[in-house]
Amino acid sequence: MSVTALINFKISNDFFDWEKGFYDANPAARTAGVFALYHGYEADNPKKCIVVVRAPSGEVLDQFFEENSEAAAASGHILESTEVTIYKD
Repeated sequence: MSVTALINFKISNDFFDWEKGFYDANPAARTAGVFALYHGYEADNPKKCIVVVRAPSGEVLDQFFEENSEAAAASGHILESTEVTIYKD
């Protein structure tokens, strides 16, 4: 059973600078089975972002995040601000 995750977080830099790191991570994410469906920022606060992904399981998603946390932090993602909500179908 696959999952859809809504990932909300804050960034420390400009959205478009963060977005470059997001795109750089896409090949590794796809290899892990994590596929981005949407990413954007809050209309009134470009430092608050959301990413929506599909993954084979929550465990796969957790492992991908763990293995790529340094790259995420380097992109401007404030790791401790991350809130993930998992939906199953």
